Amino acid sequence: MLADEILEKLQILPIEELKIHEQTLEANERNLRENMLNLGRLVDPIIVDKDRHVVLDGNHRRAVLASLKTEHAVCQVVDYHDPSIHIGGWYLATKTLPVSRLGGGEKVDFKAGHSALERMEAAFMLVQRQGKKDSCTLFPSSEPKLRTVIEDQRRMVDLLRGKPDGGAEEGNGPGADLHFVEDSRLGYFLDNGYSVLVRRNFTKEEVIAEAVAGRPLPPKSTRHMIPNRIIRLNVHLGYLNEPPEAAWNYISEMVRKRVRYGSARYYTEPVIVLY
Repeated sequence: MLADEILEKLQILPIEELKIHEQTLEANERNLRENMLNLGRLVDPIIVDKDRHVVLDGNHRRAVLASLKTEHAVCQVVDYHDPSIHIGGWYLATKTLPVSRLGGGEKVDFKAGHSALERMEAAFMLVQRQGKKDSCTLFPSSEPKLRTVIEDQRRMVDLLRGKPDGGAEEGNGPGADLHFVEDSRLGYFLDNGYSVLVRRNFTKEEVIAEAVAGRPLPPKSTRHMIPNRIIRLNVHLGYLNEPPEAAWNYISEMVRKRVRYGSARYYTEPVIVLY
């Protein structure tokens, strides 16, 4: 592996140029801020598209750096039009589903329900595995428009969690303990007794359009699969307030040294990353 192969993927960009495409989770941002301050480093570069500098991966990192008044960020810049970059999403799974709060829904088979989600005719499809069969219930959207579907999803999630603005009546018991799960692992969670709320994945075009318009999507809206993702760069935070030329000289020297001593490798096998 050549150091130049790594360095040509990296740029130092002003924080203010980086457009978030989804909202952050308060607890995640707080924990990340604590970890970054303890380490004194930006561990992984923020991944952005080369045309609009939309943050594809690293919205929480960008938020923490902004809160620390850091002027710049180290970014891995990618061509979002590259077909090898795929976009997936997250579903919501629970074992404590308060069924009575869901109200009416339409029983469908999975294929028909998934098609309705893609046409934005529904906010969610509830999938539950019963023996060897899946039971699917579709919950329609009030209007087949992106922002309307997002708002319908928010109301339904608030309802399930028992939040006041979700309309849950007092005395209905605890709300659902909802977990974000990868769309690619739907079968695994169904097999393990979870009820899963399936939703439509966003498109690349929607990600860019909403970010540029200043309308970030809800937290955990997208899951980007980006080949040759650079991880564990470990840049000292102090360099992100230095002139870009000085920061780049530091990064370039660091990367070349690590490559020279064999501290860089490609992972061709699936990995589990603990943040």
